[in-house]
Amino acid sequence: MYPTKENPFYGIFVSEQEKAIKKYYPELEFGIYNIRGNVDKKGYLRSLIEVYDEIDRGKYDLVHIHYGFSGLFLLNPFRKCKVPVLITLHGGDIQAEQGKTVQVFFTKKILKHADHAITLNDRMDGLVRQYIKNTTIIPCSTNTNLFVPPVVRDSAIGKKTVTIVFPSAHTRTVKNYPLFCEVVNIMRDKYGIECIETELNNMTREEVRDLYGCADAMLMTSISEGSPQVVKEAMACNLPVVTTKVGDVDVLLDGVANSGWVYPHDANLLAEKLYESLQGKIAGRSPRERIFELGIDDKAVATKIYNIYISLLTA
Repeated sequence: MYPTKENPFYGIFVSEQEKAIKKYYPELEFGIYNIRGNVDKKGYLRSLIEVYDEIDRGKYDLVHIHYGFSGLFLLNPFRKCKVPVLITLHGGDIQAEQGKTVQVFFTKKILKHADHAITLNDRMDGLVRQYIKNTTIIPCSTNTNLFVPPVVRDSAIGKKTVTIVFPSAHTRTVKNYPLFCEVVNIMRDKYGIECIETELNNMTREEVRDLYGCADAMLMTSISEGSPQVVKEAMACNLPVVTTKVGDVDVLLDGVANSGWVYPHDANLLAEKLYESLQGKIAGRSPRERIFELGIDDKAVATKIYNIYISLLTA
C-alpha cells in the first residue's frame, strides 16, 4: 500500500500520512520497505527475511506496518523483531466480508506479535481486540490543504441532469457497481433526474479534487469499507455524500448537510436519500466542518500517530 513509479496512486494515502507526520514532526526519519504484494505475491515471502535485514541495516527504532498481511515477517520462527511494532489495519485485511480469507487468517496471527494496532472504526476495533490488547481508532487523515471546496458550487436543486461520482473502479467487486447502476436507473425512472456518472479511477490528486468541485454528489454503494478516504476527501471539498452503511460512514456523516447513509443496502432507499440530498432537504453542518470536528485533518492525525510512536519508544 504505497505508490510506485508504475502505479503512482496505489496506497497514496499511506504516503500522504508519512509526509504529514514528517511535516509536523521533522525530527522523525522514515525508511520505506515496499513489499508490492499487489504486483508479485512472492514479495511477501521475501519479506520474511528482508524486513529484518532492513531493520538491522537502518538501525530503526520502530516498525509501522500498513495492512495486516504486510506483517507476515513477524511469523518467521527463526527471527524476532527487536523493536516495537505498530500495525495499521485497512479493512480487507481483517474484515472477512471483503473475501480475502487467507489474508484475514494470517492477519489474526500477525496481530498477536505486534505491540499496538491502529484500526479505522468501532467494528474493526472489536475484531482486532480479540488478538491484541492495545488498539486505537485513527481513521486515515484528509489533506485539507489540497482538498478544498470550489469557490462557487452550483446548487443541484431543480436540476434534471446531475453529475454523480462513483468512487472507485467499476471492476472492484467490493464497491458494488451493479447497485450503483440500480440507483441511477431509479433516479431517472422515479424522480426524473438523469445522472451522469463519473468514475474515480487513475486520477491525480488534483484531478480528484477538481472532480469533487464540479460534481453534484458522491454515491458509494460498497459492500464493505474501513474508513473510506474518498468520503473524507469529498467532505473536505463540501461535496454531498450518500452511501451504504459501511465502515465508519455513520460517524463521518453524522449531522452533515445533504449527506447520509442507508441500511439495508437497498437501491430504493439509496435513491430516496440521494434525491433528498440533491434537493437540499437534509439539514446539518457543512461536510468540511465535520472533518475538523472529528480531528481527521492531516495535523490532528499526524499528532495522534506521533504520540503512539513516543508511547511505544518509551514503554
